[in-house]
Amino acid sequence: MAEKKNKAVPVLDHVPIKELEKWLPFQKHPIVIVDKTFRLMGVLDKERFWRKAAQEGNEAIETCTNSRFLRIQSLSEATEEDLQKYDYFIVEDDHQYFCYTANELTAWQYVQKMNGLMNINQSLQEELDRALRKNRDLKQILNSSYDEIFVTDAEGNVLFVSDSCKHFTGLPPEAYTNKNIRELVHKGIIKESVTLKTMQTLTVQTAEQKYPNGKTVLATAKPVYDDEGKLYRIVTNSRDISELAEMKRKLLESQTIQQETCPIVQHSIGEKNFITQSANMVSALKLAEKIAPLDSSVFIHGESGVGKGVLARIIHEHSPRKEKSFIQVNCGAIPESLIESELFGYEAGAFTGASKRGKPGMVQMADGGTLFLDEIGEMPLELQVKILHLVQDKTFKKVGGTDEKRVDIRIISATNKNLLQMIEEKTFRQDLYYRLHVVPLRIPPLRERKQDILLLTDYFLEHFNQKYSQLVELDVNAKLFIQLQEWRGNVRELENFIEQIVVTAQKQIISIEDLPLAMNQHTHHDIQFPSHLMPLKKAVEETEKQILSYALTKYSSTRKIAKALGVNQTTIMRKLHKYQLAQNRTDEP
Repeated sequence: MAEKKNKAVPVLDHVPIKELEKWLPFQKHPIVIVDKTFRLMGVLDKERFWRKAAQEGNEAIETCTNSRFLRIQSLSEATEEDLQKYDYFIVEDDHQYFCYTANELTAWQYVQKMNGLMNINQSLQEELDRALRKNRDLKQILNSSYDEIFVTDAEGNVLFVSDSCKHFTGLPPEAYTNKNIRELVHKGIIKESVTLKTMQTLTVQTAEQKYPNGKTVLATAKPVYDDEGKLYRIVTNSRDISELAEMKRKLLESQTIQQETCPIVQHSIGEKNFITQSANMVSALKLAEKIAPLDSSVFIHGESGVGKGVLARIIHEHSPRKEKSFIQVNCGAIPESLIESELFGYEAGAFTGASKRGKPGMVQMADGGTLFLDEIGEMPLELQVKILHLVQDKTFKKVGGTDEKRVDIRIISATNKNLLQMIEEKTFRQDLYYRLHVVPLRIPPLRERKQDILLLTDYFLEHFNQKYSQLVELDVNAKLFIQLQEWRGNVRELENFIEQIVVTAQKQIISIEDLPLAMNQHTHHDIQFPSHLMPLKKAVEETEKQILSYALTKYSSTRKIAKALGVNQTTIMRKLHKYQLAQNRTDEP
């Protein structure tokens, strides 16, 4: 507060009073007294000065000095005690003096305190405004959620309910807030409260709830703890699963129809089971059993993980060669530099490091039995001519050998590649393709036989429960969710997924909420699942399409389909048109 009016004028202490008498009335600034070395002596006491001047006194001005002053670096240094003890306070700044009375400094400090309080008040107000904005934003976010958010304190007093409750229950949030959850349950407004269960168990609770308006929701209550580990809040999220429940009902109806019209077929091959209820898969199995007694070459088409190796074994087990060897060769797993010697064997000293006694190859080991060439599309082009010779003449030469050896084998091949395209690209021999492709079999991927997913899920669940001595179960919603996945890795991926569920399960009954981590690692689908769920409208449409597609393979008219599905014929015709499934379909009444 270095104000101009407080700028002091220094006057030497030996100056006579008479010399200042005419000058002083025009001086508005404070007067400080200094000695001849300019040492500060005090402040001019004007009252004493004019009294002496009236008495015609002419002594030095030092006699009019008030020495009750305190030199300070800044005004804020002065304490309450200083203000009581001194009359003046002097600040030296850049060789200039600024003089303040005790009253002026007191007033200045008062103003500073008031300004500080006003600044604090403004900061608090700004902080309050920010908190209110955040609170308002949070409420808007929660209220914009399609799910219902329900919050209580540790005693069950309802603190907040999102606007979605109007859609779920028909009641506004005000019907719940400021009430206790026990009161709401007692009045029948809420049934099977997961909030109460969480209050009692201090654990996450999930339950399916039905409201009087027909809505079905999946409610999950989660406890929130304070810094001391005590229950602080309970947050409940309720999701409308009415459409999912309806979809589940329709799917169960479809499964009932499928079970009635297509029985379960199961083949046991060692520790492996080939189990299916799919019509196209059953057809492939029947064809495999029919051609098994014959020695024709069989070619199995199918994606990775569908069970090509198991089907090859079924053919072998149903053939006259079942007592002989079944040798499986994964052409893609053997290094290109070794595959010829692994297949055909080698003579002694055929190459550096070769056994002195030579070694029989897999072809020779399969003599009398079946040679299964899995992933034949990975076979090097230069080796395909020797395979062709083996298929045509049933003869071969060992690596480093000169004599042809004859074998009695049946050859089954399999691939997940498009060999016709490879033929065009000159990476697979056309003559070999037709020699191997005498009896083609196709194993459809799992996504084309949705009914098998549930069948295999139950089978694998029972298998791994026995293997790991567990009692893990999947609830209906979890099974439905699994059935709707693409399973690009087919049966192998589903098997690994179910095993992971069994060995990592934290509770006996697994629900949808327990699946996401495993789903992220195992499933690959084109549909995006918000919060790990397929959009319900899309899920219903997909299920309807699958059910109708299956029904079209079983019934010759829309009237029969309508009767089987328990709806009117008009609905079936409209749905068939919607999903573009109505081609070549008779619509007789």
